[in-house]
Amino acid sequence: MFMAFVATTDSSFKIILKKDFKIKPGSTFICGFHGLGEVGFLSTAHLTRTLEAERVGFIKSDMLPLFVSMENERLVLPFELYSYDKKKMIFLVPRFQPHQSEQWGFIDKLANWVAENNFKETLLLGGLDASFKEDDAEMRCVPTSAYKDMLEKWQVPILEEGLFVAGPLALFLAELEMHGAPAIGLLTYATRGRPDPRSAATMLEKINEIYGVGANVEQLLEESREIERLEKMRKSIEDSDRTSDMFV
Repeated sequence: MFMAFVATTDSSFKIILKKDFKIKPGSTFICGFHGLGEVGFLSTAHLTRTLEAERVGFIKSDMLPLFVSMENERLVLPFELYSYDKKKMIFLVPRFQPHQSEQWGFIDKLANWVAENNFKETLLLGGLDASFKEDDAEMRCVPTSAYKDMLEKWQVPILEEGLFVAGPLALFLAELEMHGAPAIGLLTYATRGRPDPRSAATMLEKINEIYGVGANVEQLLEESREIERLEKMRKSIEDSDRTSDMFV
């Protein structure tokens, strides 16, 4: 007999902020999930680390992943909120995807919270399959209707018709569109099937350019070089095996 966990509309969802913390007017909300190339999560997590953002809260839900870990000698939880006060940025770092059975409720309540706090803009970071790349641009964007007046600063082409955004990022964009909230999905081209730190570095370089945060991307580039080296080694071994199969 198998038991399935099913989230209902009454499922618990709570954002817990530090007692002395308040979101400043005109703040920017930034989030990325574990989609293609892990670009959204890698970008958001690296931004909080390199900017030394302050942890200011957590998200608690019925289907909270049953995992914690240590980072810099501190306990880290599945869904954490960080603040970079200098640029009035709030980050959600989801170390896991929201459980599939509660993704709709999770994103719905998160979008309500974003709308209620009147963020100036929301940046949703993710990856786009590099096989769709047709020009020299390194990324595409998917803005909500309310983001129209802020779109020009990015100088990024809009996602082509016929291509789709999927997963929690797509749901989040849809919810914010229905709320009339200014938001933009930023998608850098990424390699399918593995983490792509180079794509995340491209994302951070663009955010550095627009917001002047000065996030260091060298660690991401180094991780990318190591992944690419291992990938070349794997392919070389596979090619060698195929060649040896030709002989008896």
